[in-house]
Amino acid sequence: MRLLTILLLPWCVFALVGCGRGFKTIAAQQVPHSPRRVVVGRDRTGSYALRDQARHLEAELFVRNAQPGDTWIFRWIERFSYSDRAARPIVNDKSSVTIPVLPPKPTNPFDKRANLLYLAQLRRVVALKRQVADTLKSQNPPPVRGTDIWGFFKKAEELQPTDIVAFTDLGDTMRKEVPLNLQGVRVWILGFQSGRDPKATAKRKAYWTEVLKKAGAEVFFHDISQPLPRWGGEP
Repeated sequence: MRLLTILLLPWCVFALVGCGRGFKTIAAQQVPHSPRRVVVGRDRTGSYALRDQARHLEAELFVRNAQPGDTWIFRWIERFSYSDRAARPIVNDKSSVTIPVLPPKPTNPFDKRANLLYLAQLRRVVALKRQVADTLKSQNPPPVRGTDIWGFFKKAEELQPTDIVAFTDLGDTMRKEVPLNLQGVRVWILGFQSGRDPKATAKRKAYWTEVLKKAGAEVFFHDISQPLPRWGGEP
């Protein structure tokens, strides 16, 4: 009996260590996601030559990064960026969509009811994200004249975001400068359009970087040739 105990002891220790690792993995999977509030603006003015690419990138960004519990708000960047007319209907005539929170993933593979419920909720989230992405890609209005970048950022500030995304060349023509408070907000300038003049493009980029950082934001630029960011990792 003593010999048997000695032989079995290493296997018991190994099993306990393995179980501990398994519980840690499950615990890591159950860490709640900190919901984001994301304001997305897409430039629909004639000066932004990447309008067509931007609508596909916008949909891709949403599918890639929208997580359960997140709220995403979509607006146009135009001459009336601050006004209600810049709100874009996405789902049920609303300009915002909140991703349903999923129940905890079942840890028991033999609990058929719990697993079916989880899969049903997961399918619901996937279907909603697909619906939003399809709507975003279909929104392709004719270009307009005039761009109010300041108005877009001011309205975004009032919507209390964690992240602001702008598909734009940042070419402000309305010059409606207003105070901005974006403390702790991440600002993503995606699909940034590089003009023919490198000096002018660099000057515009530097100007808005200074404005946004002075307002307290963390700023990231991605031009059209760069892959979209995957949040949760490094920008």
